[in-house]
Amino acid sequence: MLIAVSGELDLSTCDQLKPAADEAVFGQRPLILDLSGCKFIDSSGLRLVLQIANGLAEDEVPMAVIAAESNVRKMFSLTAIDQTIPLFDTRQQALLWLQGEGKIG
Repeated sequence: MLIAVSGELDLSTCDQLKPAADEAVFGQRPLILDLSGCKFIDSSGLRLVLQIANGLAEDEVPMAVIAAESNVRKMFSLTAIDQTIPLFDTRQQALLWLQGEGKIG
């Protein structure tokens, strides 16, 4: 499953992402979260990404995040989220990683 976010992922927009995220988590579907179009993420957005990742991890379902060199990627690094959630520069890289995990393809 692919979810792409553009603009900002913050307190005012997290509710828009949640239904699609719930579909991935409750459907136990491998997820690529594309944040390459996301220009800003706050603590609410980071918390939601962690909640999605944790929900998928409970059932050993992989998740990859696309965040090329950007402020969003810097936030993942500053908060050490990049230590637990794989980050990629492109959709192709993320897809290849998921295929390597043996979960899709």
